[in-house]
Amino acid sequence: MRRKKDTRGDLIVGRARISGFNVERMSARSGIKLSTMYKRIQLPGTMTLNELQNIDKTIGLTDEEIITLVRNK
Repeated sequence: MRRKKDTRGDLIVGRARISGFNVERMSARSGIKLSTMYKRIQLPGTMTLNELQNIDKTIGLTDEEIITLVRNK
């Protein structure tokens, strides 16, 4: 049985683009190392609360997006 693709990374990248950021700029502005940012986009379930807060401050996630990132629903 195939696992469903985790689309939470796509949510982060999409919101960043809407906010005028690419991954490199979002990484620099949020204070998260670029390699770590790419890992979090690939495996969002490994993101720390502090990283989520920094990303939110940088790209302005909606409440619904934050819930999606935390709950994976």
